[in-house]
Amino acid sequence: MQIFIMRHGEAENRFIDDASRCLTPLGVSEAGSSGTWLRDVVGHIDMALVSPYVRALQTLDALMLKVPVELTQNSADVTPDGQPELFHDYLRVLLAENPHVRNLLIVSHMPFVSSLVDELCGHYHSVLFATAGIVQLGYELEAGRASLIRQYIP
Repeated sequence: MQIFIMRHGEAENRFIDDASRCLTPLGVSEAGSSGTWLRDVVGHIDMALVSPYVRALQTLDALMLKVPVELTQNSADVTPDGQPELFHDYLRVLLAENPHVRNLLIVSHMPFVSSLVDELCGHYHSVLFATAGIVQLGYELEAGRASLIRQYIP
């Protein structure tokens, strides 16, 4: 299966509550470009897990204008302070219970997205994510490990 880990698009500055920050117009455009890339790579997303922060939800909304997403689910586990190890345990159970999911998208934040790539791959890639950037991983559920396929930067 494939897991696509995405950072939200460019957001407003930090002078407001972090969870309430909205995308800038550039952030909406970046998310749309990433949606077009996903459509060209896989055609559709079976499931998307998204942070409940406004900028992540807006990123997913803009992306879904370009690529179909069958099921979306908010997850407080993928916020900036999320714990990748615990989320990986949850992810293994979720995927085992949903064998139809072949293309999974996770829309989240730095530093969580970078740490999640390291956790899923089992070693440090220390990927730096551009806003609305995506890392594509090949994931083997039985082994509980991923391999880095490529990175997209809008």
